[in-house]
Amino acid sequence: MKNFSSRTAKPTCQHMVAVSKPGWVSHDEKPITSIDVHPDGTRFVTSGNDGKVKLWAMRPCTDEAAEKDGSVRLLATLEGHFGAVNCARWSPDGRAIASCSDDHTVILWRLAAAGERGGAHAFGSAAPANVEKWRCAATLRGHSGDVVGVAWSPDSSRVASVSLDNEVRVWEAAAAIEPAAGASGAVSQPLVAVLRGHRAWAKGVAWDPIGRYIASQGDDRSVLLWSTSDWTLVRRVEAPFQRATEKTLFRRPGWSPDGSFLCCPHAFKRPEHIAVVLRRPVG
Repeated sequence: MKNFSSRTAKPTCQHMVAVSKPGWVSHDEKPITSIDVHPDGTRFVTSGNDGKVKLWAMRPCTDEAAEKDGSVRLLATLEGHFGAVNCARWSPDGRAIASCSDDHTVILWRLAAAGERGGAHAFGSAAPANVEKWRCAATLRGHSGDVVGVAWSPDSSRVASVSLDNEVRVWEAAAAIEPAAGASGAVSQPLVAVLRGHRAWAKGVAWDPIGRYIASQGDDRSVLLWSTSDWTLVRRVEAPFQRATEKTLFRRPGWSPDGSFLCCPHAFKRPEHIAVVLRRPVG
C-alpha cells in the first residue's frame, strides 16, 4: 500500500467565520462535548457533561422568525448514560444515534416504532416531555476506560468506538436499529474487532467514507490507519504530532466527504499549532 502523504498550510485571516450558540442550546450549563448535524440538515444532536444526549430543531437556529414564534426547539432528551457523554453521532442514513460516555459504554438510539413506547426520563428529571420518541436500542459494553469517540461505517451497519483504555472497538449495529430489535434497551451486540496499537489514551476515531479505513488518534502523538478488510494496522503517522501539546480532552480526526483527505488536529509546525492534512494514496 502506498503511504498517506501529509500537507500543512499556513493559516490566513482572509476568510473569517462568525459562530454563535443560541442561549437555549444548553446542557444545564454544563460543557457541551460534541455536536453533529443530521444528514438532511433539519436537526442536530449534542452531548454534554450532564450525562444527556439532546436533539434540537435546526430551523430556530437559522431562521430568526422561527426562533421568536415559539417553534419547537428541543425535540428530545435521551437519558441512559451514567456519566458525562463525550460524543454523539448520527448514522449516515439518519435513522440512529450512537453516543459514548465516561461510564465505559456506547449506546445506540433509534426512533420508537409505531406502538412502541419511547425511553422515559430518569426518575426526578426536570426535562420537558419529548416531542420525538427515541429509545435505547443497544448498550455496547467492553471498554475498560472512558469512551470518548464514536464513528459510523458509511453504510450505517457498524460503529467504531475509541477509549482511554487505548483501544478501538468495532461493533455490529444494523440489527439493533431495526424496529423489532432492542426492545429491552440493553442488548449486547456482537463485537467485530478490537484494534490495539495506541501506546497511550486513544481519543478520536473517524471512519473513511469510502469504507476502506478507520483512522484513530491518541495521546501517543500518532494517527493510526486500520484496514476494514482484515482490521490490520496499515500506517502509523507520527512526525507532525511529536511536538504537539498533550493538554487536550479529545483528538478527533475527520475525513473529507469524498474520502480524499484526512484532517487531524493537534499537530505542530514551528511556531504554531496546526491541523495536518493527510492525502489519500491513489490506487
